Amino acid sequence: MNDWTTHRANLRRIWPFAAGALTAAMLAGWSIVSIVPSPARAVGEPVNHTLPPPPKDGVMGFVIENFVPPVVQGKDACPHGLAPRLKDEFLATLPAEEAARLRLKANEKEFAERWHAMAFGPGNETNICSQPEMFSRPPFPGVESRTGWGLDLNGKASGADPDGCAHDEFQTPTGEQGIDNQEYRAMGCTLEWRGVDGIGGDNQTGMRQFHASGEWTQLLLLRGVTSFVKADNVEVIYANTPDRPTLDSKGHFLPGMSFSVSDKPPRHRNVLHGRIRNGVLTTDPAEIELTQTWGQGGARDIRGNRSSYHYLKGRLRLEFQPDGSLKGLVGGYRPLIDVIISPALGGAGSALAAGIDCAAELATLKKYADGMRDPQSGQCHGISSAMRLSAVPAFVNDVPKAGAKRETAR
Repeated sequence: MNDWTTHRANLRRIWPFAAGALTAAMLAGWSIVSIVPSPARAVGEPVNHTLPPPPKDGVMGFVIENFVPPVVQGKDACPHGLAPRLKDEFLATLPAEEAARLRLKANEKEFAERWHAMAFGPGNETNICSQPEMFSRPPFPGVESRTGWGLDLNGKASGADPDGCAHDEFQTPTGEQGIDNQEYRAMGCTLEWRGVDGIGGDNQTGMRQFHASGEWTQLLLLRGVTSFVKADNVEVIYANTPDRPTLDSKGHFLPGMSFSVSDKPPRHRNVLHGRIRNGVLTTDPAEIELTQTWGQGGARDIRGNRSSYHYLKGRLRLEFQPDGSLKGLVGGYRPLIDVIISPALGGAGSALAAGIDCAAELATLKKYADGMRDPQSGQCHGISSAMRLSAVPAFVNDVPKAGAKRETAR
């Protein structure tokens, strides 16, 4: 029996509730105390959480299990329906009788040939996803609801940030004002973000698979967690790992597994400064970069085409949970093309197989862009963004310093 199995078995014998929701917390040697949240609860803060005391050495490790766009469920956000696919845009340019004719089964081949032609430029030398900036498409309607998840990135009234552009801010479903998440405004009515039922799009399942495969897997390593009530100097390592998570029979990440931080390309290691107040960890604005891979067998290597999540003025806001896990948001400003890098790398296949109009998506992102403002042109080339994440306890080995042994945290 290995150390992990022995430790878990001993806990279950000693604590009658160790096999339940608090197992992960106790594996780190935690007992249970109460933390009272501040009266003015901001997004991400716990409500009547009961949390364990911090580990004696103040070091905690986590592996991120979920990393998805925080879509507010329901159909009211998109009263005009989902953003049209390329073939629907083609049909909209035709007289009603001609559109009806092409929809007939007998004319299926002609229909495909004609709408496929919209995806290519003169001589078929360009396509609407590989070179979206070379195609003129109108933006499609964005999210019209005032409700959205995210972070207050500018800390000021809309349009008052000299590095940003004026925009309508969201309020969270729990009532917090001043939320900056224009990426959700622009992309929240696409099929990839919001399914036909208004609930979950392809991102909800597809992105989880990337994290479970070890391709995108992310880690958090916290140092200086001296208190869950107040800790002013928490070092946060937010990094990638090449290690693949171990899953249970339901596809959930098993807690207590071991991972090693990697900063070798194409993976990244970000060092952030944070603080804890009443069970909520927040970090100071900083540049955050995390790896992505799109597709298998790409031109660059066998794991697929490489790109990254790149957040400028990026920050974390995470809640410590009673079961030892973390939940919250990462946010910041992203370059516009990064938002549609997946279909852009897919090229013509994204347009023809999935029907994505990358040029219309780029036009919509430009319309709602609110960050990375060019002082000369006054145009914004970045967009506020947020991702919802959850993480389970893990043993995390950090990158060792020269001549030093590798550090392990749990």
